[in-house]
Parts: sequence; C-alpha cells; structure tokens
Amino acid sequence: MCPQAPCPPTVGALSNPANAILSRFDYWQLNEHRRRSEELGSTQLARLIRAKMLAAAVVDSDQLAPDVVTGTARITFALDRQPAETRVLYHWSYPDDAHRCLRVGSPLGVTLIGMSAGQSSGWLDRSGTPRNVQVLSVAPNAP
Repeated sequence: MCPQAPCPPTVGALSNPANAILSRFDYWQLNEHRRRSEELGSTQLARLIRAKMLAAAVVDSDQLAPDVVTGTARITFALDRQPAETRVLYHWSYPDDAHRCLRVGSPLGVTLIGMSAGQSSGWLDRSGTPRNVQVLSVAPNAP
C-alpha cells in the first residue's frame, strides 16, 4: 500500500489501464480524444481511451515520476520484440522539430501514455491484430 500517493506501476509487469499514471492535463486531453473519436464513429478507440481514463491514477504533473510517458514525452519502445524505435508523443499540434512523432489519439499512443519505463502491454492495432509493446526509456517534455 502507498500512503498519500498513487502506487507506482510494477516494472516489467504486463500493463493494463489499471497501472497507468496520468497527469491531470493528459487525463483531460484524453477525454477530448475520446469525445472526438466517438464523434467520428471510432468506437473501438473511444472504448480504449475510456478504459485508460477510468482505471488510471490521476496526479498533478509535478507528482509524476520522470519515467512516466506523458503527452509530450520522447519515448523509446519496442514493438513485438523488434528493434527499438524512438518517437515523440503529441496530443494535437505536431511537434515542429521532431522527425518521428506519434499521436496520443491512436491505439498505440493511448496504450503508451501513462506507462513507465520497463512496462510492457498488449494492445490491438487498427486492424485488430494483437501486438505487444515495451517502454524502454522516457524523456519527459520533449522540445
């Protein structure tokens, strides 16, 4: 049990929405992604976002550990045990100086946000194919 603060996710454990940690800012941005997904008829994505929001611990930004994936983080991850790749997460505005970006409002983006370095998670890509992702490192607040 973690007094007065959310318990940190178990490193290396199979992730699910219940051990995600979101900043209040990212939580409200996810709510907007959910709303827009519903408007566009993307019910599978809206359900994924809703599950993340309902189960995640929500904290102030200054309470987030530096290895938690946020909506502006530069993250290195591996998909299905393939070579690592690094991307910059973003909510709405495409980062000007980033070469490889990943929108939070995508199935992979929703899966990654709130995870910590060392965590892995199963997820379904847009075609419904089961995949696995592992977060290797996180650099918060990418420029």
